Amino acid sequence: MKIITESKDNNTANIPMPEISEESRQAFIRAMKIGYYKAFHKQGLLTDSQLERLIDMNTVKTDNIAADNDDDNNNPAA
Repeated sequence: MKIITESKDNNTANIPMPEISEESRQAFIRAMKIGYYKAFHKQGLLTDSQLERLIDMNTVKTDNIAADNDDDNNNPAA
């Protein structure tokens, strides 16, 4: 993990700030969205089918990325 030091003003000590990959950031955002959807479902604001569709919409990208990575790993030209 790469550590970046940043300070917003000169009066504070440099605090190490961890660098988060874009892939990890996107995965976190998807997980948060799904958590919200499940909370809305629990409150009765979403039906079972709506919840399922929303979760599917947010996991398709993950599945496609995994499939693309598998294709690259199995492709000798990649």
